[in-house]
Amino acid sequence: MVINMEHTQVNFLSSPALFQEKEGLYLEVRRREGRVLSDAVVKNLPEISASNPYAWEWKLRARSLNRLKRKLSKNAELRLLDLGCGNGWMANRLAENPHWKVWAVDLNQEELEQGARLFGRQNLKFVYADVLQGVLSENHFDVIVLAAATQYFPDLEALLVTLRKLLTTRGEIHFVDAPFYKNNAEKVAAGQRSLAYYSKLGMPEMAQYYHHHCLRDAEKLGAKNLNSALKIKLLQKLKWLAPFPWLRFPHNPYAALNLRTNQS
Repeated sequence: MVINMEHTQVNFLSSPALFQEKEGLYLEVRRREGRVLSDAVVKNLPEISASNPYAWEWKLRARSLNRLKRKLSKNAELRLLDLGCGNGWMANRLAENPHWKVWAVDLNQEELEQGARLFGRQNLKFVYADVLQGVLSENHFDVIVLAAATQYFPDLEALLVTLRKLLTTRGEIHFVDAPFYKNNAEKVAAGQRSLAYYSKLGMPEMAQYYHHHCLRDAEKLGAKNLNSALKIKLLQKLKWLAPFPWLRFPHNPYAALNLRTNQS
């Protein structure tokens, strides 16, 4: 199904009616957290006033973005998918390279419309789509990025199976700024903390939409942690970089595993 609503500047490939409850809960949580931002603030992200309660978080996100851009800079042309883009701030920054074509995809209509209103680049497209339902073109994207978004997908393996279909043969997937846990005990404990957090906000039902994943499960699916170097770990310990792994998945789900086998 394709619904194109020109007045919103958002391309609809899925029906918003199917996700109204989840979007409503998510936006209410963000409002209670103080994370719903005005147009003036969003337009300048990741730069933000030092008085904002999440200013340090945005500094870390800016550093993650700069590292990602450096990683991809050797590519003259790219087709990128920013999945779980929210208001599209990262997609906008990636689209500053006029030779990169960027799709900003989410199931949050309010923030997508805000991003489309603010970031009018020729090489940037805002799309409302449930990626798991096969509504995006296969073999299309060179790079897929999920920035602070992996936790909104319950099944890591199902997600990767879907995303790999969207990649070109040399494409790759990057998970950045999202927590992954060392073992199942840590994962369960994180789930309990999330429920307690959302309950304190008065929104315990949001916990059903916030999922936790183990690092070893990602590695079994072909992940390579680009934050494993000693220098990076030191910068994370010093809180100069976000304290999360940066997971890269190649198009071939066995490539990373084969590489580790050959090195052992």
